[in-house]
Amino acid sequence: MQKIYFGAPGTGKSYTIDTNVIAGVSEDHVFRVTFYPDFSYNDFIGQLLPKVIPSTVPGGSSRITYDFQKGVFTQALEKAYENTANDVYLIIEEMSRGDCSAIFGDIFQLLDREKNGANRGYSKYFINNELIAKDIIALSTSSKVKLPSNFHILGTVNTSDQNVYVMDTAFKRRFEWEYVSPDPVLDSAPGVNPIIYKNDVPLSINDGTGMRSIQWVDLYQKLNKFIADDKYLGLGEDKQLGPFFIDFDITASATIHKNQIKNKLLHYLWSDVHKASFKSDIRLFKDDLGTFAELYKAFEADQQIFSSDFIAKL
Repeated sequence: MQKIYFGAPGTGKSYTIDTNVIAGVSEDHVFRVTFYPDFSYNDFIGQLLPKVIPSTVPGGSSRITYDFQKGVFTQALEKAYENTANDVYLIIEEMSRGDCSAIFGDIFQLLDREKNGANRGYSKYFINNELIAKDIIALSTSSKVKLPSNFHILGTVNTSDQNVYVMDTAFKRRFEWEYVSPDPVLDSAPGVNPIIYKNDVPLSINDGTGMRSIQWVDLYQKLNKFIADDKYLGLGEDKQLGPFFIDFDITASATIHKNQIKNKLLHYLWSDVHKASFKSDIRLFKDDLGTFAELYKAFEADQQIFSSDFIAKL
């Protein structure tokens, strides 16, 4: 399996992997890594690093050797070859935040898998990589490396981060892609009333006439409609947010929940949504809020911060 889960920030892509794919899998068969701009092929695969060996002779000189320190990919591959009957998962978070072409390097050749036959699931082609092969017993007699059928690569991609590093088409088509929608996640059985959603808390906002109670699930969905719909800001789905955009402590106080909205949601809405809109006739926030500092203080004082257009949607 090679699959990338993609969607807006906070939709629960990692949660989907944890609950739908690796639930019940032993921790020592799951390897996780997060890509970032400076993450390299050597970090991913491994590299030769110096190791100081102290002298066993009193007063003698230490000597330096160079050992291959396995990266997370090689560690996971080694685990997969220990017993090919057991599934091993390499989970790559935030794939688009790293340069995938450079990070995978020659490993890219291994991503083509056999679809049929006795070698189904194995790499179609091999690469010669002595450093990877030498510590894996099944490969140690040869420098030829392939991915076995029990070695799975899963990734997550935030749609709002796709332009950090663009994945080329050749790389993309070697993965299946599964969209994770921003819909709320049920925490009760379907058809059971009242309907309960995961990560849902009561909030209060000023609608211009006073404080109004609203659930987080209702608020973020109305925001998504306002953000994406061409009738409103028309910024598309990339700027939407998911139910886990803020990870609420359900048992925490209303004050703590308000602080999380103030310090996380408002910053995103101001910088990534409000400032990104080119429309002059419709706005998310009130016209008289010209800076984030003013927005922050107004929300803190329980004043109206949202525009009449958005209030109407509520």
